[in-house]
This record gives sequence, structure tokens and C-alpha cells, in this order.
Amino acid sequence: MRPVVRYTLKQVVFMNVVFVLLVVAGAFSLLTSPVENMPPVDMGRVFVTVLYYGASADDVEGLVTRKIEDALDGLQDVEYVQSRSRRNFASVAIKFVDDSDYRAIYDELRLRVLNIRNEFPPGADDPQFFYLDTQFWMPVVVLNLLGDLPNRSLKLMADELKGRMLDVPGVREVTMLGEYEREFHVSLDPEKLRELGVTFNQAAEAVRSANTKIPTGRFRTGDTEFMLDAGATMSSQDEVLNIIVRRDGDGNFVRVRDLVNTAWLDYRDPSVISSANGRNTLSLLVKKEDNGNSITIAEQVKALAAEFKAAHSGEGLDVRFTWDSTVEIHDSIRTLGGNMLLGMGLIVLVLWFTLGLRNAMITAIGIPFAFFCALIIMRVTGMSINTISLFSFVLVSGIIVDDAVIILENTFRHMQMGKSVRDAIVDGTAEVMLPVISTAITTILAFLPMLIMTGSVGEFFSVIPLTVTFALAASLLEALFLLPVHMMEWGPTRVPRGMASVGEGFDAHLSQGIFRVPWRLYRRALDILLAHRVKSLFAVFALFVVAVAILVLSVTGIVPLVKVEFFPASFFRYHIALEMPAGTSVEHTDEVVRGLSSYLVAQGEAQVHAAAGAAGMYEAENYMIHYGHNYGQVVVTLPAERARDFPDNPDNDVTLHLQYVRKQVRDYLQQKYGAEGRAPLIKIFPENTGPPSGKD
Repeated sequence: MRPVVRYTLKQVVFMNVVFVLLVVAGAFSLLTSPVENMPPVDMGRVFVTVLYYGASADDVEGLVTRKIEDALDGLQDVEYVQSRSRRNFASVAIKFVDDSDYRAIYDELRLRVLNIRNEFPPGADDPQFFYLDTQFWMPVVVLNLLGDLPNRSLKLMADELKGRMLDVPGVREVTMLGEYEREFHVSLDPEKLRELGVTFNQAAEAVRSANTKIPTGRFRTGDTEFMLDAGATMSSQDEVLNIIVRRDGDGNFVRVRDLVNTAWLDYRDPSVISSANGRNTLSLLVKKEDNGNSITIAEQVKALAAEFKAAHSGEGLDVRFTWDSTVEIHDSIRTLGGNMLLGMGLIVLVLWFTLGLRNAMITAIGIPFAFFCALIIMRVTGMSINTISLFSFVLVSGIIVDDAVIILENTFRHMQMGKSVRDAIVDGTAEVMLPVISTAITTILAFLPMLIMTGSVGEFFSVIPLTVTFALAASLLEALFLLPVHMMEWGPTRVPRGMASVGEGFDAHLSQGIFRVPWRLYRRALDILLAHRVKSLFAVFALFVVAVAILVLSVTGIVPLVKVEFFPASFFRYHIALEMPAGTSVEHTDEVVRGLSSYLVAQGEAQVHAAAGAAGMYEAENYMIHYGHNYGQVVVTLPAERARDFPDNPDNDVTLHLQYVRKQVRDYLQQKYGAEGRAPLIKIFPENTGPPSGKD
């Protein structure tokens, strides 16, 4: 190994150029890599929903749900199909087999369902498909336009703002939620029906058939082809009123307008009613491209929202963000970045005391260098900077410096033995080169089994071993080839006073200085353990068995000695799920949801930033959405950590505050609705941070 080190020391200029280029490329990767809360992961799940207004649960099951299930029968790589049929609504959840080609299966699934669209009853809407990925359940921001305005007015404003948001670089899609479906209602006069001899069914069938568009294939002529279809869909009120219901032999027509009592534009009865802070709202979910930067996108969206709000302030419009992924991103960067800097500072401090300031600084350079190199590889491979990759950097920050510490400490020992700087570097590096390589490889191999995990959870966790591997490989490169050059050029030329060796024994450099007392204690303990080898091994084995027993008992839940939580809960938001008595109308549920939202917002900005309400559904802790007119939810967004002021606890402990909220909400609902016997059942829980997963 000595020839390798000697050759490296001769390539000083080349090594320094490589070092500078990698640092510059790493800094560029840091500034240009996509930043997001969670890595982009496909969940392998699809929801197919169909609205069929006016139908009972049995009708929905027989006329819609079973047809979808039959269409999906035989679809390859499907783990299960789970269906729910409710009044007005059919929902089919499809889970694909882990690690299959999700997108290809999804395309075939869509084709199968769309091919049976004409088999649905005439009143059923077109099927809607929800492909679950990270962007679906964790958008960049969710912006709410709220005010005491009609839904149509909010829709026009939202369309205007949505158009501006789509022009923001990196935005893939802006989804609008809370819009009511517009309908043209026609009321037929029974007297006119009798007078003209037309039945209600005749009029209804005439409208239905006139509002049908059927594809009829294509027509080719020469090198040109035309797509053909028959029928049309109505686009104006006059077209509906001019529909011919009956044609007589003498050329007389009976049109819909001849039978009408009244006709007006209105909204379809909603199955889900959205609100925010107890007011009418429309929500805009901003989703980004995989290579988009959440922070820059959110900043531009917020600037557009502020400008839009100022322009429409005279119309009573307000703007609230009920989801902002940058809050979690900044919190992760602040927490993990602070831990990383603290770790680097402690490493430099320890090395300063033991090996001198110059050696400490030379070693510490390897930490940002390894991170920069890892960022280069991450950018090339399409990985983003996210909470999990930042956690991986913190995890490996103390490990990546080990190689450099071993080489530098061994080189320093050779200098203590009286060797020249060059000879000490050559001998010190060559002696430990193979052990250092082995150490790095064994650490990498310890993380690689995480790549075996399957499914969406496996994709999440794959970021950890990949990031750790990139950083360790970069630290090995720096320690073996760049560190010797740095020690030769910028390292100490002599051993500091007080650190000179008293001999060439293996422990000469440890038997003096600040390590003298700890070294003596360690030697004494080591002598005792080696003198009682059997007892020592038995004691260590017993401790290992106890640790495994604690783990098994905790994981299985037999005795929860250690709390087991796959993904910790997030306390940036908390959910309040409500279940009203069976038979409650969605309008009454909305009244309860709005009242609860207003009650929470009235607590002040220091406790509640925003409260997004929904009547007709709630989202459970496992992301499953449950629909029903007697269901409702309120999602409360807490203020920024520095702006919180919880009166129930002076330390602003969120977990204690959640217990306080449970009591306050129960008391409020019992006081307002308990006398009627219609107080809802509630469940309050913090937001989940992990992907949708199975049972624990």
C-alpha cells in the first residue's frame, strides 16, 4: 500500500483540483436539487369513485360497484380489491402487488373501467381515478379561498388564481376541491302534460337521449381519417328547452319548453361540503413536478396569493393555507441541520484536544466534502433533498469522519515516533488502509439490507441506505487519497510540545496527555475482563438476551416495555373526526362542523392558525376516507412553533395541548347538542407522517 500513498503524494495539484471541482459540483447540487418534505414514492394504490345521485346503497352496489369489480376481475398483480357502496356513492380501492409495475397496471385498470362506462345507469357520473403517490397525500401547499360568498363566485376567483399558479415553474397540477356541480333544473307542469298527452317518462327519456354522445368509429379517405360520433351534449338552457319530446304526423312538435312550469340553474345536492374557519371555501391543492423545489414553489404561490387577496379585499375574500409542506421542511432542516452542525462541532473539539487544531480542521473538512459528493450522486440518480435524506446525513455524520480520524491518528503516532512528515504519512496511511476500507464496507453492508424492504414503505426507507452508502464512499475516497495530500501541505510539521512520545510502544501516545487517566482505567478494566473471560462472555450474552427479549415483548405488544411506533405522529396539524347519529343530513353535519371550526378559531391565532372542515366524510389515521352524510372532520393547523401560546401548559407542549383540546371539544359539543341527544362521537388524533401501510 505504500507505493499507492507515495504516488498520491506526488499528484498534489491534480488532487487539489479534484477536491475543488467536487466541492463546487456539490455546492451546485445543493442549490439546484429538488427539495421536498418526503421522497416521491408511488403507493401502489388506486381509488375508483363513481357518483350516482338519488340511488340507494343497494342500487349503487348492484348497478355500479359490481360492474367495476367484474371489469377488474383477472387484472394481473392485484393484491386485493376492496369496495364500499353507499347512498349516491361507490368507492373501489385497488392495492397492487408490491414492487410491480404500478403505472402499467394503473393504465390497464383505467382502460377496463372506462370500457364499461356505457354499462352504468344513465344517472351515474363518469368514474374518477385517484392514483396514490406522495404528491396526492402531501401536496406542496393547500390554499383556501374563503368568505361569505356564493360557491359560484369563489369558483370564478379560484379559476383565475389557478391559472396564475399553473404558470409557476415546477408546478405539475393544481386541483380544485369544494366546487359544487351546476345543474339545470326543469319542473314539468302536470296540467300541460295531461293537456298535450305526454307522460313524464317520455319527457325524461327525450332529455336523456338528446344529451347523449356516442362514439361511432372513424372514416378513412385516402391518407386522411376522421373520428365520428353521434349525438351531442347540451351546453345551454335553450338547447334543453328546445328538445323535441314528441313529433306528430302533421308536423307539430311538442318541446320541453311547452311542458315547463319553471326552469332554473342550481347546484346538485352535495355529498361533501367543505368549509374553512366556519366559512364557505374552495381549496386549491398545488402539486409539483418530481424535480420541482417545494420551497421556491411555495414562496411564489404565497406571493401570488397575497397579491390576489389584496386585489379582492373589498369583496370579503380571505386566503388561508391549511397545509404548507415548507413548515415541515424548514423544521427538518433546522432540527437536523442543527444536530449536524453540533455533531461536527463536537468532533472538531475532541480532535482539537487530542491531535491539535490543524489536525482537527483537516479531519473536519472531510465531513462537508462527503456530504457534497453524496449530493452530487443523489442529483445524478434523481434523488431529492428531503426529511429522510437529511436524517440519513445526521445518522452518518459521526461515521464518515472515522476513516479520516484513524488515518490521521496513526500518522500522528508515527510523527511522535520521530519520523519525518512524509514518512509518517506514508507509513501511517499504508498501515491502516485495508482496515479502513474493510470498516467502510462493513458499515455499508449493515445498511444495504434495508433495500430488501418491499412496497411503498421499502421505497421510503431505501433513501437511508443509498444516502449512507454515497456519503461513506465519498469519505473513503477523501480519507485514502485527499487527506494524505492535505496533511502533507497543511498539517503540522512537528509534534506539539507536551505530545512527544516517550517510546515506540503501541500505547505511547495514549499514556500521556489528557488520555492518561482514562487510558489507565481502561487498561485496568480490560485486564480484569481478560482474566475472567468465561464470566465476561456470559454477562455479555445475558445482556444480549435481555435486550432481545425487551424488543420482542415490545414489538409483539405482550408487554410494552418500549414504545413502538413505525412512523412518529406530526403535531403540525391534528384531526377531529366526527360521527353524527345515523340518518343525519349532510347539511346538519356541515352546521356542526362549521360551529366547531368557529369555536376553535375563536381561541386565537396563538392556538389555531386555520381549521379546515368537511361534512360528508372523514379521513382516518391510515389515510382511508370514509364517506357518509353523518360523517365530518375538522383539520386544525397549528401556528408556527415560535408563535404558539397554549394556556393549558406554559411549555407549549403539543401532546399536553391535544389532551386539553379533547376535553374542550367534548364539553363544547355536549353543551350544544347533548340536550337534543345528537352530540356526535369524536376522535382526535395527530396527523400521520408515514405512507399508507397495513396493520401494525
